[in-house]
Amino acid sequence: MKNIEQDKVDQLLQIIQDKPAQRIVHFSDDSHIISKKLSELCKRYQSDYYLNCCKDTCYNEAVMQYDNQSHIHITNFNLMRPRYKIQGIEYDYLIATLDFTKEDKNTFLAKCYPVIRTGGNIIIVIPNSSYKERDEWSELLEEQYYVSTNIIDDLFDKYDVIVSKRMHGWGT
Repeated sequence: MKNIEQDKVDQLLQIIQDKPAQRIVHFSDDSHIISKKLSELCKRYQSDYYLNCCKDTCYNEAVMQYDNQSHIHITNFNLMRPRYKIQGIEYDYLIATLDFTKEDKNTFLAKCYPVIRTGGNIIIVIPNSSYKERDEWSELLEEQYYVSTNIIDDLFDKYDVIVSKRMHGWGT
């Protein structure tokens, strides 16, 4: 994620509505380019930004970079935990910039579903993928009760963006 185009991150984040008191969670294991932009956006929108760092280096950098910012909550997060729901918090947007070659996509999506509020969105940034991989993501999202899946393959040079919605009355 280190070579993601910063100017296009702003374009991506236009997905997020300008409403105060939203909760946005970001699962990250690497770059802080998106984290920086999300932090700025949440501060401007008066929203809470929950940064779940899935590697120690990511966590250490985030703590140094975002110390003393009241709108950002940083956690050293273990993806292997049995559930991702913490303190009953539901998020309006869940963003994942993880290396899914090392993670179980299906398990991740299943654990994320309960933490996204009804009508909330999941946004996943992955390296450019083949049609087969895109179909796999779409099928996995559908199996986990996400709907209205769109794959944006022309925003970034080296990344695809998957956007899907959690709907009311679907799944557990």
